[in-house]
This record gives sequence, structure tokens and C-alpha cells, in this order.
Amino acid sequence: MTRRFRILSNYLMPYSIVLTTVLLPLGAAADNEPSASQVKTTGVEYVVLDAPTGTSRAVVVQGQPLVHTRQLLPLDREGKLVGKDSLDQQIEQVLDNLVAVLKASGSGFNQLVRVNIYALAPSTTEAVREHLTKRLDAAVRPALTSVLTPLPRRDALVAVDAVAVTSNKSDQVTLQRCEAVSGQEGYADAAVLPRGGVAYLSGVPAEAGLTESAVDASVAGLAKMLENLKLSPAQVVQLKVFLRPATSAEEVLHKLKTYYPNQLLPPVVFVEWLAPPPVEIELIAQLPARDDKSAQVVEYYNPPDVSPLQIFSRATVVHTDRQIYVGGLFAHKSEGGQEQALDVFDQLQAILAKTGSDLKHLAKGTYYASDDGAARGLDRARLWLYDQDRPPAASKCMVHGVGMPQRTLTMDMIAVGTEE
Repeated sequence: MTRRFRILSNYLMPYSIVLTTVLLPLGAAADNEPSASQVKTTGVEYVVLDAPTGTSRAVVVQGQPLVHTRQLLPLDREGKLVGKDSLDQQIEQVLDNLVAVLKASGSGFNQLVRVNIYALAPSTTEAVREHLTKRLDAAVRPALTSVLTPLPRRDALVAVDAVAVTSNKSDQVTLQRCEAVSGQEGYADAAVLPRGGVAYLSGVPAEAGLTESAVDASVAGLAKMLENLKLSPAQVVQLKVFLRPATSAEEVLHKLKTYYPNQLLPPVVFVEWLAPPPVEIELIAQLPARDDKSAQVVEYYNPPDVSPLQIFSRATVVHTDRQIYVGGLFAHKSEGGQEQALDVFDQLQAILAKTGSDLKHLAKGTYYASDDGAARGLDRARLWLYDQDRPPAASKCMVHGVGMPQRTLTMDMIAVGTEE
């Protein structure tokens, strides 16, 4: 295997490709938790394995509409920061805001599937887990992800976004503005993805030098892919923006709104990255139900004018209402980038096996690296392990750090089952 990696590394080149977490590596102790590996609630299965208290290694959702939130900061209803010098106060405010947004969308904490954490320090992600666990019923164990990034508000220490099951039964994407939290008219705090299919579009980087022109270029690429997939802006559920610097988020938001003039802007999440392009944007969109029962569970799409790459597809189209959300993964040991990458992929394959999936049924990948060795390790592992015809839609992001000390990469994934 080592020899194969040496050979493959000669053919690798840097790609601008991203999402995130703060879980112990697979195999680590789990805070005196019961040994049960799976906990089921209505429409949701929490695959615990050895995850820390209050979390799961993976969450399987079937036949349920899902609410996706925007990135929520520790701001009160008037938009003022809460707890300027208090991490605990900021975490509580962020979680209060998340409760309000979920409630407005027919959901709540006891229907959580995934929580993404954005912080300035690894210790913050552990603190969020502790605060969140105190609010959850024992049977509710969402997958967590985390990445270290400056936030759109410089004085903010933490932010989150989430995915949760909702009672909203609409057959179309429903965008929601929650008046109980600080926000802007015309900008959605959450969107409901109806039960059924979903499309994941990989991050589209823009080489333009100015932020606004970079947004134009990235959105143009996404719009073309949506058109090729016969989807429209009204079906967009969430946008994730990788940008530099994070403080340009407000500028990016206003520019994005111009592309959604007759509707709310779908929820937006920000991560500061260290790549040369000022902006890269990826998105999630609803895939309307189709009568074609012969369609594969997941299809891998590349535009006709784009050469396929073995390590990621430009988009994936999921024709099933059963999805597997894998929590963020970290290597067991602090090693080189290649060793860390192999470790997390070993963990991923073990988790997928427990949930009835495998690497050939990954739909979406998010990879974070904080140094060049980690980035190269992720590329090599994907090139070696992925079926060249079935790599997931993905984004890869060079960031300031990941959510565990002495680690330089993390990833989290979304998969589907091998059988329907």
C-alpha cells in the first residue's frame, strides 16, 4: 500500500474542493456510556458505537423532512453580542437561538440529526457538546462536526448550524424567517427539505480577485449545474460559503441575495479558508420525486464540458429518502497527514458497514485540513480508496485548525444504503 501511495502521489495536483467535527476517534472511550450501539426514535436511528456522551458516530434518517438552519451566532434578538468575554454565555445564547429557529420550522432539539460547530479553539467544541447534552433527552444523540474558523463577528467565539427532523410536510422547499432571533428581512434562518431526493453540488471556486466578482463567478457555475440537473433556485436548501476573510460575510450575503430577488435567500453558512480564491460556494437542493423506479440510489454527475476527477464528482443526485449522516472523524494519533487520512477512512468504513453502506455509496464529503501534509494525505487516500466512477460530491478546505488538538485533518460524510 505504501508503494502504491508513492506512485499515486506523482499524479496528484491541488484541488479547491468542503463541511466538519468534534468526536473522539473511533475506538476511543465514550464517557462511561452504555455499550448499546444503536438507539432508535421515530424515523431516526442513532448509531452510537463509541461516540462521546450525547453524540453518535452516525445518524440514519428515513422518510423524514429535514430542516437545515443558517449559521447562528451568539446574538440577542436585537443583534447584540451576548457574553463578550464568557464562552458559556455565548454557547447558551447560540443554543437558545437554535431552539427558536428549529421551533419556527416545526422541529426541536429532540429531533436533531447533525450539529455543526464553528469555533476559535478546540476546547470550545467540547464545551458545546457538554452544554448541548444537558439539554437533550438521553435517546437523542446527534452527529457532531467541528472546525476552527474566525467568525463573521470578530467578538464571537462560537457558532452553529444544524439539521433536524421536522413536522413540516410540504412537498416543496419551505424557507423560514424566525422573528425570535436577530436577522434580516429577505434572509431565511432555516429551510425545510421535503422527504425524498436531494442533490449535493460540490464547491465551485472563483478565481476572481474581488469578493463580489468572485461570488458572481461561483454562483454562475452553480446555476449552470442546477440548470443541467433541471433544478431551480427555489429548490435550494442551503448554501455554504468558504471565504477569505470571514469578515466579508455580510458583503457576500448581500451579493447572494441579488440572485434570489423574489424569495428569501436560503440559509447560509460561512467558513474562513486559506485558499487563494476569495470565495467558493457549495449548495444542497431538493430533488423532486420521480416516477423512474429504476434509477440508482445515488448518481454521480459531472457536466459534459468538465473532465471527471477520481476524488470528487461535481454533483451527486440521491434518489432515496434514507440518508446516513456520519459525524466528523479524527485520527487516533497525532501523525503525518497520510497516516491520519488512512486512519479516518478506516473509521469511516467501519461506521458505514454498521449502517448498511460503503465507500461506493457516499453522497457528500467535507474535508478540512490545516497543513499541506494533511491536504495531500486526504487526496492520496481518496485517490486510492474511491471507485473512480463513484466519488462523492465534495469540498476540501484549508483552515486555521480542526476541532481536536494535535490533529491536522477531519472529515464528515453523508452516505446512502447499498440496498433499498
